[in-house]
Amino acid sequence: MEGKIKIGPAGDKNYKSPTMVNWDEGSHNGIISQIFLSHGSDGIYSIQFQFMLHDKSVLSDPHGQHTGSMFDVIFLNCPHEYITGISGAYSKYSGTPYIKTLKFATNTNVYGPFGNSRSYSDDTFIFKLGNFRQFGGFYGTYDATGLQNIGVYLQPTIVKPKTGTSNAEKTESKIVLF
Repeated sequence: MEGKIKIGPAGDKNYKSPTMVNWDEGSHNGIISQIFLSHGSDGIYSIQFQFMLHDKSVLSDPHGQHTGSMFDVIFLNCPHEYITGISGAYSKYSGTPYIKTLKFATNTNVYGPFGNSRSYSDDTFIFKLGNFRQFGGFYGTYDATGLQNIGVYLQPTIVKPKTGTSNAEKTESKIVLF
């Protein structure tokens, strides 16, 4: 993923399951138009995406199993609406999906939280990507019990230098990370 910054993942990073699967949706240069979530009282069981790529919809593989008692579809107003952040909670203990809740922020809406209610023993995470179109994709792992971790790719926006300034520091192009 040249030119992208890998952020995270949040959730379990050391879990050793014989059914563990790594997934990566950071190579798509398309725009996410839908997010599909299977979840229940234990947490997030699966996540899947639909991308728009060259005016065609492309459906990713499901990352986990659609076995939860609840299923939600997030429709984004593609291409005008885009991901600006993701947050949630994850468990510190094994045995169930580590990712307990997910919430998605876009430039126009907030979706969620999806999954179970946060307990006192859960840790939280928040990845803010700024107000520009800097989202570069998702990645993570899942196993037979559900989503174990999730991270994002940031495609930095380059801010062009201001013209007419005499201070060399002010005229450098800067990468903006919010």
